[in-house]
Amino acid sequence: MNKREYAIPEGRLQRASLKTDKYISKFRQVLLRHGLTMTSIAIFCCFLTFIPSALVASLNSLFAYPSSYFFYSFIVIIIIFLYLKFTKREFNYRQLLWIGYLLVISIVEEIAFRLSIPLLTINIFGVSYLSAIFLSNVLFAAIHYFTLRWKLSACILAFFGGMGFSRLFSITDDLALVIILHWAVTFLNTPSAPKANQFIEKN
Repeated sequence: MNKREYAIPEGRLQRASLKTDKYISKFRQVLLRHGLTMTSIAIFCCFLTFIPSALVASLNSLFAYPSSYFFYSFIVIIIIFLYLKFTKREFNYRQLLWIGYLLVISIVEEIAFRLSIPLLTINIFGVSYLSAIFLSNVLFAAIHYFTLRWKLSACILAFFGGMGFSRLFSITDDLALVIILHWAVTFLNTPSAPKANQFIEKN
């Protein structure tokens, strides 16, 4: 007897599901489940007294040399365009919105998980910086597991990627640079928004 299952579109990272309400197949689902969660965390953190000053300090290089960051962003845009061209993906209004969303979510996630939550963890629990970034990136990966239903292997890679971003931030103290890199990596990881579910038949 054939069994109806949902196929995962090419390049998607989420776990398979037999139920339509669990499989994430629409852009708005990503916005509501993942984007809203991450944005809420970042906004909450920014209301804490010591975070805004730390955020401003982490953007000193951006304020001092804005043209350099415009150039870095332009390079990322070129990479995105070339990737879409060589992989023969559509470049339409929906794809443009997705690229914009990836930039926004990169900003939000870096403010929350590379800057705010480590500082918050250190202030509340008095742990070391290394412990703080470890816990922050565990939370970062776990949120992807539940909101986007990523596979465990993808979440583990997200954890190590987050640790890499944290390391870069600790070396440069330049959040804008980390955001631009995050944007590029996130695009290469998920270059297209989810599309409608597809079915496959299995015996």
